[in-house]
Amino acid sequence: MNIADYIRKKNAETESAANVKETLDKYSTYSEEQLMSELFRLGSLSEGKISAKELDDFYEKASPFLTPEQSARMKDLITQLKNS
Repeated sequence: MNIADYIRKKNAETESAANVKETLDKYSTYSEEQLMSELFRLGSLSEGKISAKELDDFYEKASPFLTPEQSARMKDLITQLKNS
């Protein structure tokens, strides 16, 4: 890997983390019911809006910002979405 590729990779990682934090901040005021509704609206695999891999990637990026309980709940919801 050359230096330009390394810099691009690091910039992409930084932007990705910033985007996840921005998204989490956006939804931080939502109630659990609102969050679940939004998650199922945006994450429906049957409607082709998102892939199973994208759900897994989101979980991997978001889970460090969550408590263990929230992380477990999100994992369960993603499993439900994959089966919908």
